[in-house]
Amino acid sequence: MDGIWEDFISRNAHTEPDLSTLPPAKEHLEADGHSSRWEKVTRDLYAALEVDTYPIPPTAAREGYYGPRHFSYWASGLRDMQMLLDCAERNNVYVHRYLDFGCASGRVIRHFAVQEPQIETFGSDLNRHHVEWVNTHLPSTVTAFMNHSIPSLPLPDSYLDLVSAYSVFTHIEAFETSWLMELRRVMKPGAIAWITIHSHLSWLDLEESWPLYRGLKNHKDFPPLEEREPMTEDRKVFRWRNDKSYSSNVFYSLDYIHKTWGRIFEVSEFRRRHPGFQDVIILKNTKGI
Repeated sequence: MDGIWEDFISRNAHTEPDLSTLPPAKEHLEADGHSSRWEKVTRDLYAALEVDTYPIPPTAAREGYYGPRHFSYWASGLRDMQMLLDCAERNNVYVHRYLDFGCASGRVIRHFAVQEPQIETFGSDLNRHHVEWVNTHLPSTVTAFMNHSIPSLPLPDSYLDLVSAYSVFTHIEAFETSWLMELRRVMKPGAIAWITIHSHLSWLDLEESWPLYRGLKNHKDFPPLEEREPMTEDRKVFRWRNDKSYSSNVFYSLDYIHKTWGRIFEVSEFRRRHPGFQDVIILKNTKGI
């Protein structure tokens, strides 16, 4: 079968997933060689490592995150879970239900499932293979489901306390405001969303060492780094294909974020390179407050 209509709005809808696994994170600690780095940016690292006895997805099954550094892949999810919960606490949000929108194969939600099982945790992704990997191998305290590129989530109104979207809006070239409206619909009044973006500052920061650059450098509209000029557009979109979802790279100006996203959410906070190469926008649902 060359293709089916579902693959225009999702990924791998008709192909069977590779559900292979790697051993739990503890078994990769010594080979990784970066444990001291993660000790500085996480809490209770080794206690968390002991209780997470679930497998790690192979590199190819996790969007390539961290290459062969399997322990670092695991530890990055622990760090991000702790940052999310710290952010919720600072905003006086008690987390009963959490969604990772674009969860891939569970880098972050695995830690909610293992470390915070009292939180009802959901993950959604365009890629059927990721969803099946999570539901096959991670604890039953997390539920993953497949979404598509048309803005719709199978969740009730005013349902979630916390939402994250890592490297999702960096690829949404269309329906971005509709997705924001849909996220607001499923969030409780006062709930917060942690959204990573490439901002106009990321555009100027971009270096050859960034994974993002390795793809962009081959785009016909991407200028050599030395010829780059500050963004003047609200959004700068580099589209790779016209017949597939999730096939673009998008940069946003902060003026646009405040002007447009601020009509849907309160733009509560902006964090530069936090962590890594992407910036973070923290949104608060003030509707109904």
